[in-house]
Amino acid sequence: MSAVAVARTYPVPRGATSLERWSIGVAETVARWATARAERREDRREAMLAAIQAEQTQKPDPRAADHLLAQMGMPRR
Repeated sequence: MSAVAVARTYPVPRGATSLERWSIGVAETVARWATARAERREDRREAMLAAIQAEQTQKPDPRAADHLLAQMGMPRR
């Protein structure tokens, strides 16, 4: 997860109309949503890369070949 802290608040000008205030609020909401979505995607990517690395660094089971030979009905080594 990124260490982004959204501490930005947009000041609403004193003479802003209700439409302008609403649009500033919508913009803040969309920015929070987009940031959270990007952070979730980054977390999923990191978890996927960690799983791939763990899978690739596993030691092979020395009995796996014997097991597969036995399943095929062939004599074991």
